[in-house]
Amino acid sequence: MATSAWGVAVAADGDVYTTLELEHREFPQESKVPDRPDRQSAAALTVEFFREWNRGDQLLSGVFFGRVDSDDDERTHADIRELSFVHAARDYEVRLGVRKVFWGVTESRHLVDVINQTDFVEDIDNEDKLGQPMINLAWISDFGTWDAFWLPYFRERTFPGEDGRPAFPFEITEDAARYESHQEQSHQDFALRWRHTVGALDVGVSWFKGTAREPRLLPCVRQGSGFEGTATQANCDLDSAVTDPALSGFEPLDRILIALAQQAGLAPTDAEVQAAFFDAVQIIPHYDQIEQYSIDAQWIIGATALKLEALRRERGERWANALVTGFEHTLYGVFDSAIDVGLLSEFIYDRREAEGQDLFDREVFAGTRLSFNDVAGTALLAGGVRSLDETTISYLVEAERRFGASVKVSLQARLVSNVPDDAPAQASSALLDYEDTISAIVQLYF
Repeated sequence: MATSAWGVAVAADGDVYTTLELEHREFPQESKVPDRPDRQSAAALTVEFFREWNRGDQLLSGVFFGRVDSDDDERTHADIRELSFVHAARDYEVRLGVRKVFWGVTESRHLVDVINQTDFVEDIDNEDKLGQPMINLAWISDFGTWDAFWLPYFRERTFPGEDGRPAFPFEITEDAARYESHQEQSHQDFALRWRHTVGALDVGVSWFKGTAREPRLLPCVRQGSGFEGTATQANCDLDSAVTDPALSGFEPLDRILIALAQQAGLAPTDAEVQAAFFDAVQIIPHYDQIEQYSIDAQWIIGATALKLEALRRERGERWANALVTGFEHTLYGVFDSAIDVGLLSEFIYDRREAEGQDLFDREVFAGTRLSFNDVAGTALLAGGVRSLDETTISYLVEAERRFGASVKVSLQARLVSNVPDDAPAQASSALLDYEDTISAIVQLYF
């Protein structure tokens, strides 16, 4: 017997689960950023618990996470992924606390998933999320489930530190983050969502208004570096930081590089210009206000799943559209075996140029998913994304297998090739050039 928060003795059930993760990463290429490690090891601990009472009408659950990394101080961190109370009734639910909420159906990119912030220091695949404080009210009807979200506090994105990989060419100064809203992290965000299943069709329609989870990464001249506009804060208008009229004939970036070298007392050779630029420039995240309307849908037709995620978003008084659409077709029991083979293909169209995180607006994803359907749960996912505008290709391979009831081993490889020389420095493909990663992960369950 247990006692509820209202002092009433009721039957209660609960449990605690613990996962210890050991990870090792190898970086087969030498980073473009000097003095970055060629390998990296880490250990992580996840503790999950739940406790329910009143025949399951009340639930308290939590997920606590922490990691220690051998090289990257920023990756040594802890987070409350979830800590929430749920009250369930016949046709409604009230959910309070820190939670993770996922929206979307596609494989290559989760366009409409907007509630939780990405824990980018964990991995760059946007799958790991920070816990989001919220109040969530859900109404369950014959015409679908209606969700309303109040998100009273914003969480900033995490990034690898100065000793971490993947290595960014400049220091990302999270502590100096800027916001469009003067309320900064206290801005009140809101979201609505309707989801429904009709036969083989699952559909969700969502609205979000608040702080963008994806920051724009602004190159800024460091505060106190002696350049114009840096006396009291970093100057993110790089052109205004260089005032020498003798440099007016150069392109803006060239003028900045040469001016930095000259003011540092260096002859402007390539190496010296680069060194001066690295010393004076930092990257500052900037979080805009957005409004987003989106739809995600999956339609199962026999062995084929048709998938769609699409959105229309306003950011900086500009509206932009994006979508991911494609299919996954499963071949069951190939060659009279227990193996199922999934064939995946998706088309990506993204016109959100202001966000500046992706180099291309048209890409194609193709991949395969192998499920061996054995006791060990052996599975393999392999695929690649190819730009239709350039030659850049990013590859991903993931394999996993259980050993006994309490051990799972995973292998991952993430590779990027054929990045054009003129790729913008802030584009995701340029940032990941020479940052190929091969990872081995062992998870122990208790």
